[in-house]
Amino acid sequence: MTSLDRGSPPWGRRLGVGVALGLGLIAAGVHRAAADPLPVRSGKVVLPITGLAVDLPKDARKQATWMLSGSWSLTNGGASFDGRDVIDLKVGDKLVAGNWVHIGYFDAGDCAKVVQALDVPDRWTAQQKLWGQDFQIAGGTWDFENDLGKKPAIALCTPGPAGSSLLLYHFFLEAKPPATSKAALAAIAKDKLLPRVTKAWATGASGPATPTTLPQIKQRGDIAAARTVALAQTQLEVALPSDGFVWLARSGDDGSDFLDRMAPSLPDVTLEIGRAPGTTCAAIMPQMIASQQTFAEPPPTGVPFGWTAYPTLQLDKARERLVCKDVGGAALVVGLMATPPTTPAARDFGPLAAVLEALATAKTP
Repeated sequence: MTSLDRGSPPWGRRLGVGVALGLGLIAAGVHRAAADPLPVRSGKVVLPITGLAVDLPKDARKQATWMLSGSWSLTNGGASFDGRDVIDLKVGDKLVAGNWVHIGYFDAGDCAKVVQALDVPDRWTAQQKLWGQDFQIAGGTWDFENDLGKKPAIALCTPGPAGSSLLLYHFFLEAKPPATSKAALAAIAKDKLLPRVTKAWATGASGPATPTTLPQIKQRGDIAAARTVALAQTQLEVALPSDGFVWLARSGDDGSDFLDRMAPSLPDVTLEIGRAPGTTCAAIMPQMIASQQTFAEPPPTGVPFGWTAYPTLQLDKARERLVCKDVGGAALVVGLMATPPTTPAARDFGPLAAVLEALATAKTP
């Protein structure tokens, strides 16, 4: 089935939570596996790559159907990630609109620089308040280099308070698309879908998703989500599981390593990993907790058997839910940090059981 998730996307690489995302071009034809879009007439869905929970509007035209798909890729030896949800609109067998939805951290800079990645010869730029958010906008003619030919496209970016941004692309595929920048801005302001996507992002509306298990989501490139990563600080060699998520590994500078969940993007999940050889959780955790500011709340949910939950740490701008397990003569400490921190998912270790098991069974020096 036809989808706009093809060609050379003006997208980049998400390097990790708190780290910038760079913009670059990905060569055409690198899709590893084809995927058939999921048809939905209207109603509530969860976009698997971003995790956004969106109520799709109903189009009045007969046979109008939203076609949901998406793709992701690991690059730079598995250290970088890019991904997008795709929402196409078809009437019968004809594509009449296409939309790409991204959430990430961009090393291109602020949103004004991010939209410059719409690399077209007739690019124009604008600023406009849409759907309650201030957007940086770029537009121009996008060449699909296939039977779709050249069509007007518009990129819209708005920043979030936690540092990540929402980046949207809309492709005008109808028979008579807007011919000027003014007309494109007027048309996008009347769009029925993108306001709902923006509202979901602005309110943190998300839902559970396991994107790597879904047939409508394709992998681009050759690096699998389930792979072995080396954590430099703890010296653990971790076989990341096939848990439906995409993780990136990075090292801190204070003895901790981190696993950042790239897909789904929301809730924004990071696991901090520490390992203390020659001691136990019972011996080290009380003194570690005593030296930190804590946040009073019920214990986290979904803690796997063999792990012990400890009081929640109140960090500068986040909360960290702690669990610990004695493994191979060492205390293995894992902290769950999620944004927004008040959602049930931010306190639930249940969906993370497979990666916790991978950490507990990781190879050690």
